[in-house]
Amino acid sequence: MALQQKTTKEIYDLIIAQMKSELGKEISVLPKSFISILATVLAGVFMILYKSCNWIFLQIFVSTASYEEVSILGKTISPLSEWGRLIGVGDPNPATQSIVSARVKVVQKNNSIFSGTQFTSNLNGLTYITTESYTFTKDEETIFLTCAEAGAKGNLHEDDILNIVNPLSFIEDTVEVISLIQVGIDKESESSYRKKIKERFQLQPEGGALSDYRTWANETAGVINSYIYTGDPGNVLVYVLADPAIYTDRVPDRALLKKVGQNIDVDPATGLATRRPVTAIIDPDADESYKNIRAVKVVEFDVEILKLEVSSEAEVIKLIKEAIEDYFLEREPYLKGLSLPPAKNIINETNIIAIVDDIVKNYNGNFVGVKNILNDVVTTKYSLKEGEVAKLKSLTVNEVVI
Repeated sequence: MALQQKTTKEIYDLIIAQMKSELGKEISVLPKSFISILATVLAGVFMILYKSCNWIFLQIFVSTASYEEVSILGKTISPLSEWGRLIGVGDPNPATQSIVSARVKVVQKNNSIFSGTQFTSNLNGLTYITTESYTFTKDEETIFLTCAEAGAKGNLHEDDILNIVNPLSFIEDTVEVISLIQVGIDKESESSYRKKIKERFQLQPEGGALSDYRTWANETAGVINSYIYTGDPGNVLVYVLADPAIYTDRVPDRALLKKVGQNIDVDPATGLATRRPVTAIIDPDADESYKNIRAVKVVEFDVEILKLEVSSEAEVIKLIKEAIEDYFLEREPYLKGLSLPPAKNIINETNIIAIVDDIVKNYNGNFVGVKNILNDVVTTKYSLKEGEVAKLKSLTVNEVVI
């Protein structure tokens, strides 16, 4: 029998009925009678208990446990984080600060700026701070600046401009970003953290099995997923799929790949090399370049929709494009014994036609057909190969590129 949530009125009626049964006679239930007031108060108390019990019941399961912190008997906990610690995932990955290198144009040499000198960006409104002192002896010098606020918002690009907060006479008031040294990453989202815990329950550590490498790689901040293969004898290949909010096309940079390799080699919680078996090779050159930790390869598809006729055309095209983009982003390699069902490695033109058809029908429209094109060749079916993921490159509707 399913658990039924009672309303306050139902609880009130039950209390009145029990009182009548115990007293053995009719009692006054007028709104202002003592019995009515008592039953109303008790119904409210029991309703609180019902809701508390329902909340406790939800904490039993990873899929429904609360991510928010709650204080109980003076102790503050996050039920979902407790599940993460219990299964060995640990806490959600914290946000990290971005670090950039910047070019300073020197007006007067042999002067210094000190640790804590502040610069601001007009692009994001954030402050960047020097963490060490610099003495300028050349016309141009390089300094390193750390964003005061953690998260992806602090990431800057080459040639972006920063303004010094308190101008100094011996350098120009602006500096130019050379490169992003450390990528700023947002705190791990609830959905990502919950998914990671579920996968740890489903893929328990097996002493160096392929599933272990996925678990270790996915623990790295900025990693969405990873795909594990065996290469030459003794070699393990790890293809990394990165967070699209930080890395263009979900392709990680070399710095993130190195972090993944380090995470596979050493347990970050203990600092001990208790993970990768000694005979498994992920760094064939033994120089911490981790050449076997690789970025995913993005396969780009063009989609053409022929002779679309529908009212609210702009809205329909927007919905179609979003749905097709999601379809391609969900495709991933299938790894026997590692991928969870259903398999998503096949890109099928029929599926794309079905997506378009569902949306167009809802708007009482019609179309003649859909073409899925790879490298200028119509491709009705494509199976993703080692380390490949997919992306919608362009959408053309009625010969117009959207």
